[in-house]
Amino acid sequence: MPSPPRDCAAGLHHVWVNATGNWAYFLDAGDRTTWIGLLEDVAGRHDWTVLAFCQMTTHVHAILGIPDDSLPRGMQYLSRGYGKIFNLRHDRAGNLVRTRYGSRRIEDGRDLLATYPYVVLNPVKEGMCRRGEDWRWSSYAATLGLTRDFAFVNAALVLAELGDSVDALRSLVTARARHLSAPAMSR
Repeated sequence: MPSPPRDCAAGLHHVWVNATGNWAYFLDAGDRTTWIGLLEDVAGRHDWTVLAFCQMTTHVHAILGIPDDSLPRGMQYLSRGYGKIFNLRHDRAGNLVRTRYGSRRIEDGRDLLATYPYVVLNPVKEGMCRRGEDWRWSSYAATLGLTRDFAFVNAALVLAELGDSVDALRSLVTARARHLSAPAMSR
């Protein structure tokens, strides 16, 4: 049975990609920076807004503003390009991605304010860091103004939901973090 059709219409989307089998999606900083470079390239080519991203070990999450129907093409380019580079770097063959990317439309401002903490708190939930802003491979610290990394990320839509207040964003994420407990599972 074929996969159901995707919601590819313009709007905000929470997307994720998982590695196949027991493979890591990122083995080192080189992998992580390669993926970030490809995301920036895809976003520029398709005029996407990257509101947030967070790289884990076996998967990655992003919140994307898509102006048209380019989500499948852009995600195919990103996943295929990254998989080819990963396989060359690590002398590996075969598909790196478990299945096609996952996505969910973000319906409104309330949904966006629920999704954003979920994305940036993934490493806290998995016990990889104490606070979301401590995770080097997430855009959250840059959005808070703690680093100049990831200049292509634009969280203005998230901040607009909070009266353009970085402090309100930090409070939202911190409040959600209090409800997390680190499970004893692989990252």
